[in-house]
Amino acid sequence: MDIDAGTLALWLWLLPMIIKAGVIRNAEEDRCYSYYYGTVLKADCSDLKLTELPDTISYDTQLLDLSNNNFMTFPEGLQNFRRLRNLDFAGNGLSASLPNYMGSWTEINTLNLSNNIYNSWISTGQRYNIRRLDLSKNSISAIDDTAFNDMPFLYYLDLSDNRIQDLPPDIFFATNLETIILTRNTFSAVPKFTSSTLTNLVLSNCQIPYFPADSLTEMNSILEIDLSMNIIEIIPDNLNSNTLQNLDLSYNDISSINVHSFSSLPHLAVLDLRGNQFTDVWSTSYFSSNPFLREVYLKGNRWSCEGFSVNLFLTYEYFTKEPAKVSDVSSLMCYSPENVTHLSWQEAYIRTWHPNQASNMSFTPVSIMIGLVIGVLLTSIVCRCLAKNDSTEPVARPILPVATALNDQPVVEPTVIRIPLREDLPPSYDEALLMPRLNSSFHSLPDFIDIEETDRRYRRSRSIGDLVDQRPRTRDRRSVRRTVEIHVN
Repeated sequence: MDIDAGTLALWLWLLPMIIKAGVIRNAEEDRCYSYYYGTVLKADCSDLKLTELPDTISYDTQLLDLSNNNFMTFPEGLQNFRRLRNLDFAGNGLSASLPNYMGSWTEINTLNLSNNIYNSWISTGQRYNIRRLDLSKNSISAIDDTAFNDMPFLYYLDLSDNRIQDLPPDIFFATNLETIILTRNTFSAVPKFTSSTLTNLVLSNCQIPYFPADSLTEMNSILEIDLSMNIIEIIPDNLNSNTLQNLDLSYNDISSINVHSFSSLPHLAVLDLRGNQFTDVWSTSYFSSNPFLREVYLKGNRWSCEGFSVNLFLTYEYFTKEPAKVSDVSSLMCYSPENVTHLSWQEAYIRTWHPNQASNMSFTPVSIMIGLVIGVLLTSIVCRCLAKNDSTEPVARPILPVATALNDQPVVEPTVIRIPLREDLPPSYDEALLMPRLNSSFHSLPDFIDIEETDRRYRRSRSIGDLVDQRPRTRDRRSVRRTVEIHVN
């Protein structure tokens, strides 16, 4: 195919324009993706290095994702989005307080301002309908006492990964907050908040060394508190809360508890003490005031099973007996002394306080042999008694099948019928029909010869082939009838 110079020059002139138009078109398509998430319209404008809102976004958008862009302030065009439910500004450069036009958003539920550059949070005096506020991963070190009073519907607040060292006790008093997350901040002690709605407080990894006994008394609805991964060494006596159910003290430096540690927590149900410094096995009396305790986590403690009394076994039974409070029984293992290392508490108790039980195990084979001999003797005596009782009863002997030379088929085995004859009465007609039939007639039998003795007390009956049988005669000549076996062919 030949291309003249003019056509080639035209293509070379149009090619940059085509490429430029394609790039512009692709970039525009990559700006924001709007789609329906169920019945909710969502616009995804994340990771586009935006500094202003694109004009292509519909004002009916309900979920707007502007995360990981270059917004330094809240854009003015945002005030037209009155149907917003979720607004995500995470990963930008925001540091200003919330604009007033957000107060007109009646459907707003979640505002994510995490990973920005806030260093304080102040009150604007404007009422907001926000329900979930995420201020994590900022540099907040100061918060106004009334900063959250302007959010009457706020129930979830995330202030984790900031630089908060202390908070006023009444900072959440006028709010309806239920969950507060303060993970990875710095506190000198467990903060004492005053709240009638707070149920879940997370203070993990805050370098807290001190746990005041009255820190929970003003939180009248607290159910869960997470104090894991701190440096707490002592659980205070009479830690008081009438509502607390879940206490997480895992991965601290606690080495001991006593009977007063949880005595003022009557509704305690879940206790997490993993990864601490416990060595001494506790007494079951330590939990006598916790009738609802159902889950205990103890993994990561190096228990010492030296010098314990029966308390070791009782505590093991308390934790493992159904319903088991410790689901991971392998966490109840001994790490010292050497003779019981890696044994369970129960095995260590048996080996330490019942050494004779091991020696008694050598007599077990002898005991088994004696038991077998006694069992055989008793069985033999019982079998003999049963055999003796059975010998007094008539035994029906089956007729074996006989094969003849003419007929190889065996004779059918007759059926044995037992006829109970009534005492002192002749057989009935039906009974007579079932009685055995004689092989020959009565007249073919030899005559009976009665020999009367002098005293006439005995009668001797004799027939050919029969043995002489002398029987005493009674005055009553009626014979005693017994059960007769009849073989019916």
